[in-house]
Amino acid sequence: MAETMPTLAFLSALAMFLSPLVEKGKWLATITAVLSLLAFVQSPFEGIHQSGGSALIIVTAMCGMIQYHIYNGVNKKYLNGFGGAVTFVLLLAMYPESGIKETVNEYTTTEGVIAIFESILAGIVLAQLMYNSINFDTKNSIGILLIIVLLGLLSNLVSYSELFVVTISLCFIGFLPFLEERITSRIGSGKGRANALAISTLIGIILIFAITYASLSSVNRIGDGNGAIAVALWLTVAVTAIGLIGMLLPLFGFDEHPRPEAWGWRLGLSVSAILISLQTDLSGHLLLGIALAILISVSSPLVLEKGQQKVAQ
Repeated sequence: MAETMPTLAFLSALAMFLSPLVEKGKWLATITAVLSLLAFVQSPFEGIHQSGGSALIIVTAMCGMIQYHIYNGVNKKYLNGFGGAVTFVLLLAMYPESGIKETVNEYTTTEGVIAIFESILAGIVLAQLMYNSINFDTKNSIGILLIIVLLGLLSNLVSYSELFVVTISLCFIGFLPFLEERITSRIGSGKGRANALAISTLIGIILIFAITYASLSSVNRIGDGNGAIAVALWLTVAVTAIGLIGMLLPLFGFDEHPRPEAWGWRLGLSVSAILISLQTDLSGHLLLGIALAILISVSSPLVLEKGQQKVAQ
């Protein structure tokens, strides 16, 4: 990342990520958006058809939307921290170290405008998923799902594996409140909470490994033998480690949830694929297993806890 503006945008994203440690930083999202936009303007227009140019526009739209929510009183520390982390990952994974270069390919102005519009939509979706995770809204959720489906069917953005992983992972986070609200109203102070947590966690780990192994077996460079087992194992270990770190969040004050350790486990699982995508392009193979592990974790109190009093909705 040798160019000045992308480097400054990257540093601004890092400042966003660290801003929850201090009280200032209300306008950091705007600064990051402006720097990203300037970086795109200074690059060849055809850069929008490359991962680097698309990442800059996505970050611009996402940070602009984050700033809008912060201005309207939504949790500044949460959105800045989360948005900074996602921006950090997108720029690091999608923007080439040598910068955006001109190519021999020819694109029309219309194709460029459409690509910009698609990237703007993707950025807005990412910001709205973060917003949804703390202020769940049904209409907002339906709109998000429709846009994701349309982008998946009509755009080439899903070809960027890093963006795909980030989007699906944020869907986990953005729709967790919907699942948790449906379950929380049905569970009481049941016995065996520790056993339920342990069993659901173990089942989740087994599912992640099994499904990841099955998915990796179709990758030619890995094969379906010991290679697939080894890769699936270290990917599962990485996901498990991040999930277990999430379980420690209640020790730092994040204990307002009915099952805080289980919530921390689910949050860790949700962000794990994003973090792993910085190391390997195989992180997408984890997503299905992670989704099932999250569903097991959410629903386990209804099945595994004893003596609970279910409350009708």
